[in-house]
Amino acid sequence: MSGPSKELLELHGELQKKYGSNRVMFANEVPVYPMISSGSLALDLAIGGGLPQDRVIEIAGGEGSGKTTLGLTAMVNFLDYSDNKDRYALILDVEHKLTIPWVETLIGAERMKRVLIMWPTSIENATDMYVDAVGTGNFCFCLFDSIGGAPTIRTIQSPDGKLKSAETANMGGNALGVQRFAQTAEIYSHINKCLTFGINQIREDFSGYNQHITPGGRAWKHACALRLLIKRVPREEVFKKINGEDVRVGFKVVVKAVKNHLPGGVEQRKGLYWFYNIYTDEFGFGVDRVDEVVRLSILTEVCIQKGAWYYHPALPDGKIQSLGRLVDAVREDESLRATLTSELMVNIAENGGRASAEVDEVEMTELEKLTVRNENS
Repeated sequence: MSGPSKELLELHGELQKKYGSNRVMFANEVPVYPMISSGSLALDLAIGGGLPQDRVIEIAGGEGSGKTTLGLTAMVNFLDYSDNKDRYALILDVEHKLTIPWVETLIGAERMKRVLIMWPTSIENATDMYVDAVGTGNFCFCLFDSIGGAPTIRTIQSPDGKLKSAETANMGGNALGVQRFAQTAEIYSHINKCLTFGINQIREDFSGYNQHITPGGRAWKHACALRLLIKRVPREEVFKKINGEDVRVGFKVVVKAVKNHLPGGVEQRKGLYWFYNIYTDEFGFGVDRVDEVVRLSILTEVCIQKGAWYYHPALPDGKIQSLGRLVDAVREDESLRATLTSELMVNIAENGGRASAEVDEVEMTELEKLTVRNENS
C-alpha cells in the first residue's frame, strides 16, 4: 500500500509548522501512552490497567475516605515513571488545606523538589495558573483539590474588584467557573501529556434513588475520561493500641468506576483495598500493597492455590503452606514482593478487562455478604 501523496505530505508539513507538531499528525502516528499505576493494584485492575497520562479524571467521595492520599500516591508513580524523570507535578490547593509535612511523608523529600504548589483564590484564578504551568509542557501530573471547594470570583469579589463583605457576599454554584476549567483541562492535558487528577465531594441525594451527585456542573463530568467513587466499607476497620488508647489506624475502601472511557474500560467495576491513615510498623501508611499483592496474585492465578498450599517459583522450594505464612513471606521479602508485583502488573496490562471482571465478581460477592451482615447485626 502506497504512502501519503506528495500534496498531503506538503499540507501536513505546513499545518505542523502553523499549529505545532503535537497538534497535527497522521492517524497512524498518534502516540499511545502506557497506563501508570494509581498506587492501588486493585484499582488498576478494576479500571483496566491504570491511569492515563493525558486525560482528565475525577475521584469523589466522603470526608476522610482517602481521596487526596490516593491522588498523591498516584503522583509519586507518575514522577517515578521512566519518561517523566525530568518533568514535574503541580498541586492546585484550591481549598488551602494541605499540610506540607504530611505531603512530604507521602511523596518523599526528594520528590518535593519536583512538585510545585499553587494556592488559587478562585476557580478562575486556578484556571489561569493551570494554563501558565501545564502549558509549558513540563508537568506530567496536576492534582486539583478540589472541584466542589473552588469559589468563583462572583462569590467573593464585587464588579469593581474589591473583596465583598460578609453582608454583601452572595452564594452561588461554581458550575460556570468549573466549566471553563474543565474545557481548558481537556485540551491542555492532552496536548501536554499531563494527567489532571480532580478531587471532588459527593452530595446527599434526598430523592432516595441513591444517585451519584457531585458539584461542578455537567461540563466537568463530560471532561472526565474516568470518574471514580470512593467509599469506606462498613465496619471494616483496624484498631491498634497507641499510648494506651484504641486508635483506628486503617479501614477497607471500595472504589467504583462510575464512568470509564479509557481503552478497554468498563463502568461499574470495583476495586477493594486496605487504607492506613496512621503509620504502624505492621501495616505502614497508605494503601496496603502487601495485602493487594497476595490477594490479587491468588485471584489472578499468578500464585496458584491448591488447598492450604500456595505455589510460585519465587517461594522457598516453590511453595508455602497457609495464607498467613504467605503474607508474612511477602511482607518480609522485598525481592519476592517485587517479583509477584511485576508479574501481577503484566497480568493486569495483558488481561485487565477479563481479569478485572473475574476479580470483581469474587470480591463484590464477598463485599455484598459483608454489607448484608452489618445491616442485620
